[in-house]
Parts: sequence; C-alpha cells; structure tokens
Amino acid sequence: MYGENGERMRTELAALLRQHRVQHRLDSSQSQSSVEREAAGLLILRYRHTVLAWCAEAVMAAKPLVFSSAMPAPANPFRASNEAGAAVSELARALHVARDASTAGHAPLELLSSPSDTAVVEHWRGAASAAALAEHDTNGLAGMTLTAAQAEALAGDVAAVTQALVMLDHRYSNTPGWEKLADRGRLGWAALATALDVSLGQPDYSVDQAGWRPRTKVLRGPVRPGVLGVLQAEHNLLVHLRSFPNATNLRLIVDSQRQISNSLAPLAERINSDYAARWVARGATYAVIQQQLRNVGGRLGHGGPAVGEAANATARLRALKHDAIVEPRVLAGFQTLFDRIDNRIADIVEDGIDRGAFVERIKVPKLGTDAKQLIVPTEEKFVVVSRASDLDLVRTIRERLRPPPPSADPAPPGRSRAELHTAILHRPPARGDYTAPPQM
Repeated sequence: MYGENGERMRTELAALLRQHRVQHRLDSSQSQSSVEREAAGLLILRYRHTVLAWCAEAVMAAKPLVFSSAMPAPANPFRASNEAGAAVSELARALHVARDASTAGHAPLELLSSPSDTAVVEHWRGAASAAALAEHDTNGLAGMTLTAAQAEALAGDVAAVTQALVMLDHRYSNTPGWEKLADRGRLGWAALATALDVSLGQPDYSVDQAGWRPRTKVLRGPVRPGVLGVLQAEHNLLVHLRSFPNATNLRLIVDSQRQISNSLAPLAERINSDYAARWVARGATYAVIQQQLRNVGGRLGHGGPAVGEAANATARLRALKHDAIVEPRVLAGFQTLFDRIDNRIADIVEDGIDRGAFVERIKVPKLGTDAKQLIVPTEEKFVVVSRASDLDLVRTIRERLRPPPPSADPAPPGRSRAELHTAILHRPPARGDYTAPPQM
C-alpha cells in the first residue's frame, strides 16, 4: 500500500536531512579512509537512483490530473493550460533529465535486502527499499483510479522527496566519487514551485489507501477457538464471494448475515454500543433483503463454498456462551469484514441483474378453462428486469445496505509528511549560538 511505503521513504529521508558532518558518518570504522567513504558513496548513489526513478514514475502518474492553481486558463479552450509552464510539467522534465543522466543504475535486490553497518547507508537503503515497493503502488494509480485531489497529494509527495534529494546532493558533494544531480538548480526550483502550487489546492491524502495489496487467501488449518472461529469463517466467506453465487445460495448467505448480526449485537453492547446499534440495523436490513429475494430467481453461478463458510459462522456463533466477552479489536475486525461483505453482496445483486443472471418472479392472471373450477391458481413466471432501479431489492441495497458515502473532510496529511517538511527547513545551529547551561 502506498501509505506504508511512502511513510517509510519520507521517514528515512527526514532522518538523513537531520544528519550533518556527513563525511565523518560515512566511515563506519572511524578511520577517515577515503576509500571506504568512496565505496559508501557509490552505494548511496545506487540507492538514490532508485528513489529518483520512483519520483520520475510517480510524477507521470499524477501529471495528467494536476492542474495549476496559479495559472489563469487561456482564452483558447482548445489549448491545454497544463502543458506550457505548469510547475508539475517542469518537475517531470527535470526529474527525467536527472534520472537519465545518472550512471549509478538501480540498486539490485541483493543491496536492497542487505543491511549495512553504517547508519547513513542504512537510512538510504531503507528509503530505496520503500521506493522500490512504491513503484508497484504508483504504477497502478495512473488512469481513472486516481482523482485530481489525490493526484495533487501524490505530486506534493514527489516534490518533497525531490527537495530532500537536492539538499542531500549538495550535502554529499564532497564525498569521493560523488555524482551530482544533473541540473540540480532547475530540479530544486521545479520541486519548490510544485510544492507551492499543490499547497494552493486541496490535496486528498486518501491516496495513501491506494496501491498494491496482497491477495486475500482463505484461512486454513484448525478452527480458531471461541469468537475467533466465527471471525475466521466470515473472512473465508468474503474470500469465497469472489465467485458468483446463484439466487438460492445468495438467499442462504443473506440469511446467515442476518443471524450473525443479530447474535453479535448483544455481545458487543457491553464493549462498544456503536457497533451494537449498527449491527442491529444491519440485521434488520438483511431481513428485508431476504424477504425481497423471494421474488428473485436465477440458476447461473455456484457459491457452494461461500454457503459452507456461512453455515460454519452461524454454527460457531450459536456455540458461544451468551455472556462471552469480545475484545474491541475483534469487534473492529467484524466491522471491517461486514463492510466488505455488504459491498460485495451489493455488487453481486446489481451485476447479476445487469447481466441477466437474476430474474424477477411476477404473477400473471390465468383464465380458467373449466367452468366447474371455482378457484383458478395464479400463474407465476420469471422475467428479466429491464431497469435495476425498478426492483425493490436494488433500492434497498442502494439506500440501506450500501448508502452513498457522506461528504467528509479530506484525509489529514499524516505525521511523516510534516516531519519531512520540518527536516527540509531544518538548519543546524551556528557554533557561536550555543549557550552553556547555568551552573547550579
């Protein structure tokens, strides 16, 4: 996830910016050997190239969606205002020039995974490792998955990291064999202009939640004791819901969620009343959905493993004592799984109706053929739903199971961003400014 990798990269760079007397720190044996300092410098150059490569790739992912807050729009609407003179475009050009001019090359996996005895080199290795992992995150952010506000946050992160690299390049310039950044002045001014331009907008730092995530797998092995077994079954149910269930199995899964919500609410009442109230409402919502699913049919799909895990969850929950104590972190785990299961069930219903896998049962009046027959049974048949919004089930899902998210304030920038900006502005105190403490 980008938030974890970006935070680690900013933390390591902030630690490097707070270190002075670099030449003294490069020698782990304190022998002041230029050979050792040169070897450490060449290693740092490879780590720096990895961070620089991430900056160049990340700014290209954000560039199409970052619009300058300072430049007025041109009179000609057919002329792009983001290409000529925009700060992020200049930063992208400067980063590509610096990356292409660097001869150090990417740090291989052996260097990224091998700790160093020198603290300075170790900080650089941590930043490079985070940058290498962040490439998987930012490569998947390009396109429609990234909003304009999130692109501003990403561009601001790239600008801050670039400023740190420029300052560190100036500080390490006396290292034997050191290679300076190409056009360092232009790169620094472009990073500063981008940071100022982004600060005039409203960046959305929810981009930290985007990026690559490991594939969720089924929790195998022995059944966890107590309520953890219920949590294990709910997790496995969510994993098995990747496959599309038929209408019959979907009704069984919905009924299991109704029972689990109603049974867990009393256990959560003593620990967290908010969760208890939400789960009571969730149980009522699934009761309505279960009733409305009676008029929905469809044989396409399977969903057998998901039904099995749903049955395991309800059976394990019935085996619990009525006065069982559930830890707050376990309650939070249930809430996370409930949110994801609700979204997945909503997707299954809407996708199934859109592609015709689920059909609606309607009653058709039937004419009696025999005059002696007093009661004519009503004929029923299944028809394809023309518009999903006409179905009561879909309206319930959209309004109650998955309501529209409320408008909330943008996510906070995070502590690591503030620490990096503070480290960029950090200056060591002058030697004459030191004042000895008073003698007691």
